[in-house]
Amino acid sequence: MTFTERFAPVFARIAEGAVEREADRRLPAEEVEWLREAGFTKLRIPVEHGGLGATLPEFTEQLIELGRADSNLPQLLRGHIGFVESRLAHPAADVRDRWLRRIAAGVIVGNAQSERTSTSWFAPESTLRPAGDGFRLDGRKFYSTGSLFADWIQTTAAGKDGTVNVLVPASAPGVTRIDDWDGFGQRLTGSGTTIFEDVPVAAEDAEPFEETRSTLMAVFQLVHLASLAGIARAAVADTVAYVTGRTRNLHNPAHPSPATDPQVQQVVGRIAGASTVVSAAVLAAAAAIEDGPSDAADIAVFGAQGVVARLVLDLTTELFEVGGASAVTERFRLDRHWRNARTLASHNPVIYRDRIVGQYHLDGTSPSAAYAKLREGA
Repeated sequence: MTFTERFAPVFARIAEGAVEREADRRLPAEEVEWLREAGFTKLRIPVEHGGLGATLPEFTEQLIELGRADSNLPQLLRGHIGFVESRLAHPAADVRDRWLRRIAAGVIVGNAQSERTSTSWFAPESTLRPAGDGFRLDGRKFYSTGSLFADWIQTTAAGKDGTVNVLVPASAPGVTRIDDWDGFGQRLTGSGTTIFEDVPVAAEDAEPFEETRSTLMAVFQLVHLASLAGIARAAVADTVAYVTGRTRNLHNPAHPSPATDPQVQQVVGRIAGASTVVSAAVLAAAAAIEDGPSDAADIAVFGAQGVVARLVLDLTTELFEVGGASAVTERFRLDRHWRNARTLASHNPVIYRDRIVGQYHLDGTSPSAAYAKLREGA
């Protein structure tokens, strides 16, 4: 059975309720369980650890299709996806094996890094203090994407000797997860607040943060790009369904059926072509990351980011040209594609990525070095 054959029915079930969930703002907790049960959350785990052993490009294609079904789902799993990649590359065999087997068994890991009161998650105000054989964690995090659906939460805190990566069970005493994300798009990602109050942390679940060269930055951005590619595919499909479902063409009576109107066909052709280019760019970026950490991998992803974001924002606007005022009615909710794309494109703003790509091509500055300077305000 191919990955597509395995997951397509699950994606179809998720897509069936996407518009209603959007309208009712119902968090997709049940849909996350469908993905867990189908094995989606262990796609990248090696077969020898109990996973499905997908390559990064294979995984990315399925992620795009999940985004087509509901773009909230890839984003809410973004922390889990990044964590999986970090464990795959972890230098300690015991840590690597322990977590890969947990994830293969169904564990989902959420993300809680950003703080409203700190300048960067590299310098958190959350604290980790020694307590007995372990530690105690205190802090308040924002943009905790996916943590509402997770079994474990990965976060950062200031320890005695610097920044520490911390993992805590989501059900641990002192952990509070709040659904207070109020963005106009990607409303169902659980990207709210997480509070840690005197939370016990096992010694094995706290390790010093080390800024080593990895693919993580590229992978985290790849998830957003896959979500955007999924939105593009969904927008094209919804536009085609809208056009073929219409029997009235007020603007061009020579073609009573909008589907036979050459101008409508031209719009559909343009947005479909843009969607194809977007998917190709995202899959090419995934292939570059598959080769391992390098400037080429970072540049492939950052370069794709600007192009993909602009193409998807354009096509989710242009699709309205195929209809009159009826295209903006609430029952179709075609606006959700633009709102979701705009929200995703606002993460890690394109202007900074464009600059990094340009600087690399002009003077060879490594993307990791350029990013570090941006973070430091240089």
